Amino acid sequence: MAPQADHVVFLDEEAQHHFESRVASLAPAARTWSAAQARDALREESAWRQLAHGLRELDALAPNANRPLSKVLPHIAALLGDAGEGGTQLPTRMFEPEDVASELRRLARWALRRGKFPALRSIIAMGEEILARSGGSRIESDAFAALTAHAELVEGSRSAEEPVVTLVSAVLEHADSALRAEDLDEASELGAIALGLLFHQQLHTAREHTPLVTETETYLEPLRSSYLGQCLAGALTRGTDTSPSPETAPEVGPAGDAMRVAILPGAYPNHAKPMIQALVSEPGVQASVITLDRGQFGGMMIDTPILRHCLEHAIHGTSSVDLRLDPDIVEIVRTADVVVADWADKGAAWASTVVRPDARMVVRVHSVDVLSAPAHLLDWSRVDDIVFVSEHIRDLFRSVLGHRVSHATHHVVTNIVPPENFPDPLLPDASRTLGIVGWAQVVKDPLFALDVLERLIAVDPSWRLRLIGADFGDHHAAWARAYADEFRRRALSSPLVDHIDYSGFTRRLPDQLRHVGFILNTSLRESCPVGTLEGTAAGAFPVVRDWPAFAPLDGARRMFPADVVVSTPEEAAELVLRLSQENRAEAAREVRQRMSSHFSDDDTRGRLLSIIVSPPSAPSRGPRDERLP
Repeated sequence: MAPQADHVVFLDEEAQHHFESRVASLAPAARTWSAAQARDALREESAWRQLAHGLRELDALAPNANRPLSKVLPHIAALLGDAGEGGTQLPTRMFEPEDVASELRRLARWALRRGKFPALRSIIAMGEEILARSGGSRIESDAFAALTAHAELVEGSRSAEEPVVTLVSAVLEHADSALRAEDLDEASELGAIALGLLFHQQLHTAREHTPLVTETETYLEPLRSSYLGQCLAGALTRGTDTSPSPETAPEVGPAGDAMRVAILPGAYPNHAKPMIQALVSEPGVQASVITLDRGQFGGMMIDTPILRHCLEHAIHGTSSVDLRLDPDIVEIVRTADVVVADWADKGAAWASTVVRPDARMVVRVHSVDVLSAPAHLLDWSRVDDIVFVSEHIRDLFRSVLGHRVSHATHHVVTNIVPPENFPDPLLPDASRTLGIVGWAQVVKDPLFALDVLERLIAVDPSWRLRLIGADFGDHHAAWARAYADEFRRRALSSPLVDHIDYSGFTRRLPDQLRHVGFILNTSLRESCPVGTLEGTAAGAFPVVRDWPAFAPLDGARRMFPADVVVSTPEEAAELVLRLSQENRAEAAREVRQRMSSHFSDDDTRGRLLSIIVSPPSAPSRGPRDERLP
């Protein structure tokens, strides 16, 4: 009999008779199970082992792998059973209900990350049943409440106006306790749940209003005051204590006279293409494009491995987490002279933990970055320059990140939109055609465009709307599906159905824009709307909604002339009708001239290259004066 045994099961009455009295001395920590209980106890133990094996299998999968939850759910059901074979009641279970609840919480996070919301609901229901039987566990109860709120937001059964701060605070309190006990697995698991809810997409990125803009301090207080949040933010004051020692620092030799630049295109890589092209063609630059696993590093939802990695780095200056990265990729980033991350995402967070102490790091920030969790994982003390694609995003970012980014040099450089890509004149049908690029997203709010079109055709039935880009995809979120359904219902109704042209996805955008005389931007939020700028560069007149989410920051009017910004479909229709009766083409040329900085290589490509490849005028670490545009 092993002294360290947790359980001793007597398989028959004879064994029980001979050994029961000796258990206390031979295995003092063990609980005993009689011969009458053996069958049910072993069945429970088998279910637990199979559950643990199934969970390990799930953990071993790549983040984007699809594995049926049937691998584990039957074993959970067995562990929840009240009675054994023949209805024999176990007086005490081998495993405490909280043990199963904590495993269910991990499994729920797995289902949540992969969008398996029906399974998530089943798992949460199992967890709540366990807690009801056992008298409850505050940790699991709070975690399940936060996961339930997340599911309800996706399903549309919870209003985005309902506050989540209390739920987030409760889960972060448990994460802090685990972190102080040096249980980084538990802290990361709970922290990922809290951050997932605090930065839920439905609360920020697809709404007319976000508390990150309207009540920044109050909304972020739970994260900022938590021990977990302070550990992540504490990277700013850690100085060089966590820099690789001379023994472990990578050997960096000269690559000729070339500057080694590692580029991370980020979670949404298409936006980085013009920047990559500029760097690849720049003399004296050896550019390497880093492609990270889209399952693990794609999107903006936080996974426990990357959160644990960043916590370990923040606390200890090193990490034991296996992020399954190609060693060649790690070496390119560790030996680069400059690391450029487009998006403050999970890839940028990882890169900030491995960038060479004497190397420079540049991060370009978009609107999604400011509204998502990964920006709070970065070690901003390793970032020298932050490039914002617009002024209002810069201002919001400063408000959200605060002192963590005060040391870096801030720049505002809009996206690159070369006018030479749009050399052909507009076609005759453009004079009565509205257009939207990349329209089929809730954040683009194309229903606003239908409202505009309806008002125009009531005056003149020759008006048309050209929708450029792919249609709505499949969404697991009920609110996104409901929006797409409502758009299709409206678009197929009379009188709109005969006035809408769908171009579908295209790689020949200039050809499509030749048909567009008025380029609409109807979005709930924007940072630097490339499609609208491209339409303006092609010769269309921009009609830009005063983006509701960023209206308190006056975002639209700081990027576009005030006289092209509208608040309602009525205002948009009135502007279009007025210009269509005057000289639309001349008005479009005038607007493009007033926005000339957006179409100048010197002000876009040139400035961006200068920030990345020019040697710093000050030491690569420490405070420096901000250079404003």
